[in-house]
Amino acid sequence: MHHYRKATAVFIIVLTLMLPLFLEKKEETAVVNLDEVLTASRHLQELRKESRAESGEDDSLQTVEAEIMEILRREAENLAAENSYSSIIIDQAVYQGGKNVSQEIADKIDNKYK
Repeated sequence: MHHYRKATAVFIIVLTLMLPLFLEKKEETAVVNLDEVLTASRHLQELRKESRAESGEDDSLQTVEAEIMEILRREAENLAAENSYSSIIIDQAVYQGGKNVSQEIADKIDNKYK
């Protein structure tokens, strides 16, 4: 009977060590095409038009570009948290793999900044 206790203890330890492998969520890498997001998002298009209409200065253009990148970063972070993406990267350097989430980010931006 003493052997059964040891066997049960070993079984519980092995099961405890293996359980996280089966419960772990599968994370996926997502890819964003900046040009696609800028084309699809009305809000981002309006920001760019306003900056060009206000002045042709490089400082205002750089400020708007920084604001656009901050909006994209924030929305990509939210999307990654909602959909369990391990990372969201810009697709200019990706040759294979990754789910394209450009349209999703553009839709989120437009819905948030209506």
